[in-house]
Amino acid sequence: MLDLIFALKFVHVLAAATMFGGWLCLSIMMLLGNRSRNPSVIAVTTQFVVDAQKIIVAPAIVVQPLSGFPLAWAIGLSPLGEFWIVVSLGLFVVAVACWLAAFRIETRIRRLSRQCAMQAVALPIDYRRISQTWSVIAAAGILVTAAIFALMIWQPRLD
Repeated sequence: MLDLIFALKFVHVLAAATMFGGWLCLSIMMLLGNRSRNPSVIAVTTQFVVDAQKIIVAPAIVVQPLSGFPLAWAIGLSPLGEFWIVVSLGLFVVAVACWLAAFRIETRIRRLSRQCAMQAVALPIDYRRISQTWSVIAAAGILVTAAIFALMIWQPRLD
């Protein structure tokens, strides 16, 4: 049983670290690309970010609950009966919503910057607003994911 618990915990923590670290690194890349204000640079950067989100972050998001619920049951916890797990699940929903919204904006930025680069024109005026919206959503998602990590480590109880 100990081997099963170790395996589940390892997968769960690895997925959490991948989700947080992947999103953090890709967000930094997006910010650096956006700072260039060069449509070609933004198009290439965003293409890489969107692909990496699909290959790295999305699977990590899927693995979180697939490993977390069995892990809780394996160590004798009722997942919906533990305060910190319930709060973590609520935050996870918020993090996934932020990730989906940010991903949608990233694909829009990719399309927009690619069009501007192909036509050799400057980014449209509303690009800055789109980029700022993405920044707020990505920052919120990263902070929520960090809070989930804190709850996983701290495991506060109400009793």
